[in-house]
Amino acid sequence: MNINIPGINIEIAIKNSGSEELFLELLGDVYKLMDEKISMVESYLEQGNIPNYTIEVHSLKTTCRMIGAMDLGEDFFFLEKLGKDNNLEEIQKQTPAILDSFRALKPLLEPFAIKNNVSQKSYNKDAIFAVLDKLIYAVNDFDLGTAESSAKELLSYEFQGQIAKQIQSLDELIANLDYDEAKELASQIRSSL
Repeated sequence: MNINIPGINIEIAIKNSGSEELFLELLGDVYKLMDEKISMVESYLEQGNIPNYTIEVHSLKTTCRMIGAMDLGEDFFFLEKLGKDNNLEEIQKQTPAILDSFRALKPLLEPFAIKNNVSQKSYNKDAIFAVLDKLIYAVNDFDLGTAESSAKELLSYEFQGQIAKQIQSLDELIANLDYDEAKELASQIRSSL
């Protein structure tokens, strides 16, 4: 694979995400969630809400490690430890520079966020049930690769109205590694079909 992104170890990233294809998808997913995640961290910091701040930097630590940004992952791990120690003064000192480093990745990830126009498969209840079951099983097993590919597979089907929004939300939850909420939503979608 001929990709060179400063600060990202491609070999580790492919190993962490399960395949080259999933790694590339993950880069696009991370690009899409960066702004939201950064503003959540900044907002919790502004409010002095250390418990939620700590949850967000923990999530960013995992995200960075998944895409092979190991140094950034360590930086977020450092912030997570400060959060667990409730060290507000040090958090306020360290957070801006680490968020800036993370923000600097964004333009490098942009090429991976371009949506491919894939023709959608027509609605097939049995096939969709099978994919939802596979996704729930993968989430229970912390199998990121299968969870990601199942979410993408669901996006390839034609859905109408509310269910289309739920499928989109499910994909975002998986991309954000919010597994408990993803499992709940997948079960909800399954029972509403």
